[in-house]
Amino acid sequence: MRLLEMLSMGNDPGSNKYIITGQWDSSDPALESLNLVEEPSSANKSYVTVAIDLVIRGIQEPVRLQLETKVKVYPKNERFWNLSKRQLVQQFYLNLKELAASDTNEPQFEVISVDTSGEIDRTNKSLGITLSGLMSLQLVDPILSPKEEKEDEFRDDELSDNDEPMLSGTGNVSKDCSAALLEQWSEALTKWTQTGTRPKQLTHLVYQGIPDALRAEIWQRLAGHSEDVMDKYRVLITKESSCESVIQRDINRTFPAHDFFKKAGGLGQDSLFRLSKAYAVYDEEVGYCQGLSFLAAALLLHMPEEQAFCVLVQIMYHYKLRDLFKDGFENLNMRLYQLGRLLEDQVQDLWQHFQEKGVEEHMYGSQWFLTLFTAKFPLHLVFHILDVFLLLGTDTLFLVALALLTSSKKDLLQLDFEGVLKYFRVNLPKKYRTPKASAQLMKKACSLNVKKLHKYEKEYLTLKNAQDKADLYGNEFERLKNELQFSEEDRERLRTEVTQVKEMIQREVQRANDERQRNEVIISDYKKICSQLSQRLEEQVQAGKILESQERICPKCKGISENSWVDPLSADADPRLAQALQRVRELELELAQTKLEHVEAECRNQDLIHQLNAVSSELQASKSSWLNKTLSSFKEAAKKDGASLPARRESKDGMVRDAA
Repeated sequence: MRLLEMLSMGNDPGSNKYIITGQWDSSDPALESLNLVEEPSSANKSYVTVAIDLVIRGIQEPVRLQLETKVKVYPKNERFWNLSKRQLVQQFYLNLKELAASDTNEPQFEVISVDTSGEIDRTNKSLGITLSGLMSLQLVDPILSPKEEKEDEFRDDELSDNDEPMLSGTGNVSKDCSAALLEQWSEALTKWTQTGTRPKQLTHLVYQGIPDALRAEIWQRLAGHSEDVMDKYRVLITKESSCESVIQRDINRTFPAHDFFKKAGGLGQDSLFRLSKAYAVYDEEVGYCQGLSFLAAALLLHMPEEQAFCVLVQIMYHYKLRDLFKDGFENLNMRLYQLGRLLEDQVQDLWQHFQEKGVEEHMYGSQWFLTLFTAKFPLHLVFHILDVFLLLGTDTLFLVALALLTSSKKDLLQLDFEGVLKYFRVNLPKKYRTPKASAQLMKKACSLNVKKLHKYEKEYLTLKNAQDKADLYGNEFERLKNELQFSEEDRERLRTEVTQVKEMIQREVQRANDERQRNEVIISDYKKICSQLSQRLEEQVQAGKILESQERICPKCKGISENSWVDPLSADADPRLAQALQRVRELELELAQTKLEHVEAECRNQDLIHQLNAVSSELQASKSSWLNKTLSSFKEAAKKDGASLPARRESKDGMVRDAA
């Protein structure tokens, strides 16, 4: 190892980083072995170990942090460019042990081990390098003050890749348990077995977290399992389900960071597939729901398939988790409303910030509630949440959610809409990757008060009933509006038809009047002609009488009269007289025909007048009927309501809130 010449050391302005910068001389004798390389090749690999010694207050000996990296050596005469690359981040964890109290007031610690992980570690592993001097990773609670621990977690989160969320199934769960804690659990289990009821100290013990070695037994006791359900499982796994393709797709994404579920077709994935399919067949109403595989996987890590199935059925039915998936997620909407009201009452500034940024409860709470927080968080936190859930039931959802929000309030208040969603997806789970942080979160969750949940449930149901009534009245209003529009269209159509009928009747009346006038003229002319012909006929008769009288007087004329008298209708008669008589007969026939047409026109005119009166009466009756029907509908709607609805204020999810 070669001590580098120090150039600078201090805080980086504008950030919370402490930067140490050093340099080395390439001609230093310590680098002679590298300088002897003439033509490097891929087979000639060189590595350099870089270390930094930190003097930390409270620790007697300097703490050395070191990492090993590959070195590329160029020949002496070869030119190269020093290209800038993305910085790699490596985190180091100090596992400390507190020493006996000294004369000073400050606590003293001893370094047990130094653990590391990060991008450099992953890069070196891909190159086949093993970091020297590092112990196997075993998370031990560092004895730090709350302030130092919070700052340390914040630095870890900042240094981590914020764009990469934590894989589900991450985290090692310690199976260590102190003798005193085991003694307390032994006493509680003995009382539980003897009395058949939960002992008083059980709540306190579960709040601290059930020892991993006892979880299988305690979970089954808390949930209450049935032998009948266990026997059914052996039959259910032999049946087919329509959800098998969906289950298989979800299994490949369930706990990919855990060795038990990593291998496709392995024991873990096969057990998870059978368990998920069995429940889908068992619960036909709900079937398989996305996210259910995470809960099933958490159970399989502690118990065999049959027992895991019994506990899963109890969680879904007895703890009413399946209600969240029913009726179009109606129960889930109520739970999210309760969460929003809790946030509004207990963390007012964060609730107001979410309102301003447009962040709604379903954007982060839906996955939490539907999966019991098993999808994103480390396993030690997931198991601890299940401990408390099996003890308290549904209230645990709100306790943990409220604890997560209050613990992250400072960070969330500084973020916009996209930042908040990214924080929930990426940064929040990483805050609890150590058992210490998870234990503190659950301790805070168990100390919160959610006694108003029943009140919020009644409030939600009241608002929902009001919303249903509002929707009913809205639908009734839309129906009446449509009927009114249809009536208006119908009235407009009738008005158009009446106008058309009036115009048609007026045309018919006008045509009939014209026809009547024409007929009157014809009749008048006919009367004149008849009068003239009658006069001429009378003159002819008179002339005939005169001739007849003269014939009697004059013997000579008698022969002439007998020889000259001709029947006017005979062929030898005067043609003009025959034409006149024929014309008279034609005019008489035409007169009779005209009279008949006149009578028919009068009849049609009367029919059209009757039709006009009938249409006018029908239109008037339609107006009166529509108006009466509309008034009756509004009266019936008013009677159904009875009293006016309470004043409502609008909430974030589109519902109205009772402000009365």
